[in-house]
Amino acid sequence: MIFEKLKSVIKTPEIEFLCYEEDFGVIPKPYPSRKFMPNWYKELPQRAESSKSLLEGPTLKRCPPFLDAMCVGWIIPLAGDVEIRTDSDASNVHYKWNFYRPLVEKHFPEQITTAKVPNPSHPKPPLKWMNYWIVKVPPGYSVLFVPPLNRIETRFTCLSGLIDCDGYFEFINFSFFFHEPNFVGILPAGTPLVQVIPFKRDALFRDFEARAMTDEDVKELEFTRRQRSIHESHYRDYVWSRK
Repeated sequence: MIFEKLKSVIKTPEIEFLCYEEDFGVIPKPYPSRKFMPNWYKELPQRAESSKSLLEGPTLKRCPPFLDAMCVGWIIPLAGDVEIRTDSDASNVHYKWNFYRPLVEKHFPEQITTAKVPNPSHPKPPLKWMNYWIVKVPPGYSVLFVPPLNRIETRFTCLSGLIDCDGYFEFINFSFFFHEPNFVGILPAGTPLVQVIPFKRDALFRDFEARAMTDEDVKELEFTRRQRSIHESHYRDYVWSRK
């Protein structure tokens, strides 16, 4: 009874996604990242069938760190269908839509390169997905926007960004590069764009130390390895906290 009363008084910090009233129920909603699991991962067995030994054949399905990276945070999807056409090296990207708001905008190429200092890692034209969800978090929280973790999107890549959304009430758009040459098709509404990961700023480490291990450190390392040697899933079963 006391616990239930405390729950009603103490509000857990939460993230909010806000849109214009006329867009609500029209554009796809953000959703928990754990609901965006690729089919290849769902179909992956716990152990590789071709392994000579079961102990040597665990797959990513038995790797909690890989799963945690995919499950943390939320996914913001594309607001509407976008038709994309690219040329033979994707250096020219043409796009159009029927949505009543802009869905793609151009960046100036000079924002990522200059005549003196070219950026060969990104020869494609820089573009921007327009997003119509404002991300609101409690005071003291920032938000990391990254491409969906451990889910490779071969057609385009969004750039990462970190924003203090507790003090910036505005739509955040997502810069990206479209990679696929000779592409002709439609990216449908709901296509996952970015993974949204909120965190408390005062939890960030600012001090650090790089040093050689002490004798005690080595003993701790050896102890961990002995534990792993007797139980294959030591981390998953005895260390990992389910997120």
